[in-house]
Amino acid sequence: MSIHFNNDIQERFIPVAYEELLQATLKHFSFENPDKYERLASLLRSYYHAQFHPSLLELKALYFPFNPDADTLSTQKLTHEEYEGIKSQLVSKIRPLLNDANYEELTQKSLSKALNETSPYGVDVSVDFDDFEDIVLYFRGEAERKDKRRTLSSLYLKKETLHVRIYRRLFLLIKPKTLDARAKEIMAQEGGDFDKIRKKLSKTTPVLVDSQRCERIYFKLFKDIPQADLNMLFPNTKVKIAMRDKLKIGVTGGGGTAGGAFTLITKLSAAVEPMSLLIALGGFVGVLWRQVKNIFMHQTRYMAALAKNLYFYNLDNNAGVLSYMIDLAEAEESKEALLSYLFLSASKEAISRETLDKQIEDFILKTYKIPMNFEVDDGIEKLLELGIVSEKEGRLHVSNIQEASTLVHEALKRLL
Repeated sequence: MSIHFNNDIQERFIPVAYEELLQATLKHFSFENPDKYERLASLLRSYYHAQFHPSLLELKALYFPFNPDADTLSTQKLTHEEYEGIKSQLVSKIRPLLNDANYEELTQKSLSKALNETSPYGVDVSVDFDDFEDIVLYFRGEAERKDKRRTLSSLYLKKETLHVRIYRRLFLLIKPKTLDARAKEIMAQEGGDFDKIRKKLSKTTPVLVDSQRCERIYFKLFKDIPQADLNMLFPNTKVKIAMRDKLKIGVTGGGGTAGGAFTLITKLSAAVEPMSLLIALGGFVGVLWRQVKNIFMHQTRYMAALAKNLYFYNLDNNAGVLSYMIDLAEAEESKEALLSYLFLSASKEAISRETLDKQIEDFILKTYKIPMNFEVDDGIEKLLELGIVSEKEGRLHVSNIQEASTLVHEALKRLL
């Protein structure tokens, strides 16, 4: 199995570790006194860590009433309106964080396209999205994975290469509806008794929340998710048998059942002894049971594949996702500022944003063979805020390394 970035799509994400990027850039320019630039890089990373830390504390505080993994007690009793207010704040702050980490929102068009595709693993699942009050999906990195597996086109005699489109990273936020709210919706659409509908939902749809206890929001972070397998990330998935397997079972099962029925009729017409009748009937029941068992075996294999895939795909959950995303945002902000400063510092004359943008993108492409869309405006705005770059008549003027380090150090002290 191998994974390759989709070079037809230029993304904002810089797929290189901060320290590796620093050393590669220093080597590219052969700066004198590289230790001074390493100190600046360390200061920049510390500055963005200090800048994002209050955001992490605020997000954790907002998430506490919704955290399904919380193990600390609280005497705070919130009304539905208070839950809604805190939820709105939480979601409104999550989106900018994902943007800082260079994640892209999965559009409804892309989601619908992915949900209509057949899973490369043969896992066919359905999801009732009406069970959720909120769904937020963001991804980072589109790639292609090559898998080797036996397929029907080769009559399962040899393995063929399958090209599977994947998301390298996928963030999922879901807020299930309450039992009462969902029961009222079904009653309004289909009619029926509210209490009976609610009781049935409590048994068949455990993802729904009892509003009398609490409300829940789930954060999930996955890696290398096939785009056709987005359905399986939701907690209310229902596994189905793929159409090709239904046909296969129908052909083999139908033939076996028909043969068993013919044998039974033949024996019944000729049988005169009770024992012969019982043997014939037992044989027919055995044929039927074998075909039914095949169907359940297929479902079991699907469930095993589903559990296995989610086990290896999962990166983090709930409150842990917040810390994970903060780390990613810190790294991306630091890399954008660092690259912008190093390339400006290496230039013998003041250059424009467009020139800086092209130089950095060419460097990434030449060094790592990855085309990307560097966010030059973000990088420059960060340096302008720190005071180590000024812009006059469309040209960027940069402070020397000593002055830049001093300014970043002073900005860091103000945050602490």
